[in-house]
Parts: sequence; C-alpha cells; structure tokens
Amino acid sequence: MRTKKIMCIMLAMTMMVLSACTSVTVNNTVQPADDAKNEANDVVDGETVEAVEAVEAAEKEEIKDAAKPVYKLVRQYFGQYYEGTNKTDGDGEPLEGKKVYDGTNQTIMLADESKELYPDLYENLNAEAKKEIEAAKKYADSMIGQANEDADSSVTDKRPFIGPWTDYVQENIIRADRKVISYTRDFSSFSGGAHGIYGKSGITYDVKTGKRLVLTDVVDTTKDNLVSVLKEKLLKMGEERDEEDGDVFFDLDETLEGYSLTVQNDPANYYEFSGDDAETETDTDTETDTETGFVWYLGYDGIHFYFGPYELAAYALGDWEVIIGYDEFPGTVKEQYLPNTDEGYVTASFIPVWSSDSDDSSDDSLHFTFKAEDEQYDDSEYIDATSLTLKKGSKEAVAEDEYFSYSYSKNSSRQYRVVTADNREYIYVDLLTFNDYTDVVVFDITGGDIKLAGVHTCHLVYEDTGDDTYAGEFIPTDPDNMYYAEVGDLLGTYTCYGRYVVGPDGLPQFADSDYRINWGSEDVTSLKDITVTVLDEKGNETGEEAVPAGTHFVPVRTDNKTYMDCTVDGERTVRLKYTKTDYPAEIDGISVDDLFDGLIYAG
Repeated sequence: MRTKKIMCIMLAMTMMVLSACTSVTVNNTVQPADDAKNEANDVVDGETVEAVEAVEAAEKEEIKDAAKPVYKLVRQYFGQYYEGTNKTDGDGEPLEGKKVYDGTNQTIMLADESKELYPDLYENLNAEAKKEIEAAKKYADSMIGQANEDADSSVTDKRPFIGPWTDYVQENIIRADRKVISYTRDFSSFSGGAHGIYGKSGITYDVKTGKRLVLTDVVDTTKDNLVSVLKEKLLKMGEERDEEDGDVFFDLDETLEGYSLTVQNDPANYYEFSGDDAETETDTDTETDTETGFVWYLGYDGIHFYFGPYELAAYALGDWEVIIGYDEFPGTVKEQYLPNTDEGYVTASFIPVWSSDSDDSSDDSLHFTFKAEDEQYDDSEYIDATSLTLKKGSKEAVAEDEYFSYSYSKNSSRQYRVVTADNREYIYVDLLTFNDYTDVVVFDITGGDIKLAGVHTCHLVYEDTGDDTYAGEFIPTDPDNMYYAEVGDLLGTYTCYGRYVVGPDGLPQFADSDYRINWGSEDVTSLKDITVTVLDEKGNETGEEAVPAGTHFVPVRTDNKTYMDCTVDGERTVRLKYTKTDYPAEIDGISVDDLFDGLIYAG
C-alpha cells in the first residue's frame, strides 16, 4: 500500500502547483458533413453501405479542410519580498530585501480568432483556463503568506530560512491539429526541505466537440494489455538506469494496476488551499474519490504516459516517460485520433540548455549552449548571453551576436520543433532581446545535420480582448499558419501582425496581403482636409474623396510600406497613401505630424 500512498501524494503535489491580437481570417467554406448524413438518411437499405462510406468520407474531408485552431499562452508572474520585522533569519542571514516567494504560471487558451469555427472548444477550454488562472493567483497568495511565516519562524527555531519558495509552471502544446489539442503542464516547486519536486500532467481535448478526453475515449485496448505494454517498456528503462540491478521499482505490478483508464486527472479538479486546509473537487464521472488516472497525452510520435518522481521508484531515479508509437501497436489509439501523416506540424521542443562553461565535450546528445556575457554565474536568476549554439557531437551551428537573457528556472526561451509537409525539420527558439523585440533563431536539423538557417527579428503577437488577465501571445502550431508582428511608424508607432509560413530557407516568410494593426494610436484626429481612397466591404478601392479636418481615424491594417487603412468616425474604411514612408512619413508631401493630432510614438 506504500505505492498507492506515494501515488496519491504525487497527485496532490501535481494538483497543488497550478498551471499559472485581434482578428485572423480563416477559411470556413467547408461542405458540412451533416449534409452527407442527411442524404444518407434518405437511401434505401440496399445503399446503406455506400451511404455510410459517403458520410465517413465527408467527415474526413471536413476535418482535412477546416482551418486549424489558433491558441494563445497567458502568463502570470508572482513574487514577494520579506515583509516581516526581523532583520536576519535564525542563522544570521539577512531577511531585509530577501525574496521569499517567486512563481510563474502559464495557461493555454483558444484565441478569439478561432471562436466562431470551434465554439465548443472555445467555451470548454477557456472556461477551464480561467479557473486555472484564478486558482493560480489564489494559490500564490497562500504560498506567499506561508513563506513569510516560515521566514519569521526560522528566527524562533534558530535555523536558516531556505528560500525563496518557488513554483514554476509551463504549459507546452505537444500536438495541435484539426483533431485534438494535447498539451502538458510542466511544474517545479520548492517550499523548503532537502529538495523540490517536479512533474507534469497531460490534457487533451477533442477539437471538434470541445470535450476533454479521458483515456478510454482515445485507446481501444484493455487495461491488462496496456499495463503489459507499459510494464515491459518500464522494465527495459529500469535496466538502462541501473545496469547492476534493474529491479529499481517499488512494486511495478501493484502501481500500474492502481491506475484507472476512466479517471481524469483534471486541472480543474485541483486541490484548492486556504492556509493548510485542502478541499478536493471531484469529477462526478470518476469511479471513486481515491482512484488515480494515468497521466497521458498525444504526440505526433505516439501516445505518451508519464510517471513522476516517487510514483514508480526513488526520487533519485527521476521521472519516467513511456511512448507507445502509433505504428508500434496498431489499433491501440483509435483511428479518429491518429495524426495526419501528410501534414506539417509544430510541437514544443525540450532540448536542454546550459552555459558553454559547463559544456561537456564528450556529450553526444543534442543540446544548446550559450555564452555568458562577462563574469556571471549559472545560478543567477537571469544570465545575459551573447550567443547561442546548437550542437550534437562534432556537429554544431552558432548564432553569433545574439544578446538575450536566459533563466534556467523560468524557461525564459521557448523552443519549437517545426516539421514541414515536405519533411524539412527545424528548431525555432524565441529569444527575448531589447525593447520587447524577439529574435526567432532558426536551426536546420533536416537529415540529422545542424545548420543555422538565420534569425527572424519580430514582436510576438498578443491578443488582448479587453481584459489584461487573459491577454496572451499566439503559439505557433502550424508551419503554414504562424503569426508574428512587425513595428511601423506610418501613423505614429504601431505593431501590426500577419500570417507567416515556413519559407524555403526555413525562416518565417510573410504570406498575407497585408498586416492587421495589433496596437497603435487610437485617438487620431485630422488637422486638415485630407484626400483618401474609399474602400468597399471587401477592401477594393472605389474612388477618392476629401474628408474634413476633425475626422477621427483608427488604423486597422497596412502593408507597412505604402498605405494605411483606417476606419473614419467608426463608420467606413478608407486608405491613406504615402509619398514618403521613412520617418517622418508623408502624405502628398506633408508630414503626418502636420496632418494629424494624437499620434503616439515609442522609442
């Protein structure tokens, strides 16, 4: 029973650490599969087989042609310095100015761009996300209070305060296509003691229905068969980790049998804490309050099963992840949830990163190294770096003169593995540089080689729906539908974004006819009469006219080169055409600063 107790502790710890752009045009001109179903209802018995096949074909075609969902990542940051009256802790170390708590939380939501096409997913995924965001804040507030109390009690206990306490949560999309979104919540936590704890949970939704899937929705096998496969793979992994004694597990049979295929380890059913009291919400569909479900998620390579430290073996042996390939045991994963093999995809990448000073020249694994600027220490919260290298054995590629800040604990740079439909493979790394600019460093790893494809400098696209709590950056999930932003100053400073695809050289390549304004001057009023080009509802030019001084202009889209489209007085759309586009921009030879009031410039 020790194993079951450890499993419950791990589940509780996983639940305790909570996972803390405007309009995109999508093509929704798909022949609904429901039409084929209606036709099938009208056939005679002799045509039943053909009718069913027609329905299935129509449903597959609908899935194939529908635009993929667009997701955003909402970030939260928490931190607190000591607020008590003690000058030092029980060991004489300063408490004044010491951080007692540090935390981050990330939550995935469906962007408003995809609300109309995927209404059920939008409702269900975002409702759970909002609960997680609120719960993360509540949890952080509770931990801040406890960390301050621990700092104070260290004085009376005559011991050091070991801090700051930390909770870092990162959500990563592993698979996102027209069938499912499957992502992980990776966490690490420390609240004093000998060491922290880490782990992950898996979450999968059916994109079309918006349903949060349980394991039995996805697999078509018995529990005995699944346990048998997992056990065989885990035993081999145990032998590799301990060559002298492969028997590293507590009681593998009992542990695996203790998991349920129908219980959902739902992020919404977390432990909510108030001080030291915990109250558990339970899913009414689960079998009992004490059962634990497998932690699983879907990748492009197969179905993944995850077991955290202490679940199967001692903490020192780490966590365990088993992948059952889709082709390894055909039929294990239901056909409706198999990925399409003829499409490209983007998935989160987890290539390890460390300082070049700590690099082991004998390490043949794929890994990143960065060169730290001046004399810094790897345990600093943020390290200023001047270059990034991807290497494996004797192969490497270096992005020189890349100035960015890196944090080991906060995963400050996000990585993506990008695979195109023609089987080119790249690693995209987002590096936050200066003035909110991001360098997307692209490495080409096609065919096992390593080359630097180049660097795309941009802004990330943020969708702000009017509530900063749920503002988030777009996440790339499709090599043919990625979104990045540029900065312009045709009408004050603004950011504008559009659709990008993976270009022939591997870098993001602009693929839209124009950019949409993401942020800019919204209180712009003309100071003089201005000749504009009038646009119809489809954006076609219909003629010119003069608009009077005092007209209110709101920028909505631009090619960022020759024109800016604006709504005037909130009623119609007109186009401003420029005769000079470098700062200061000019219209008909007159500076925009002389034509408009209310222009905002940044920098």
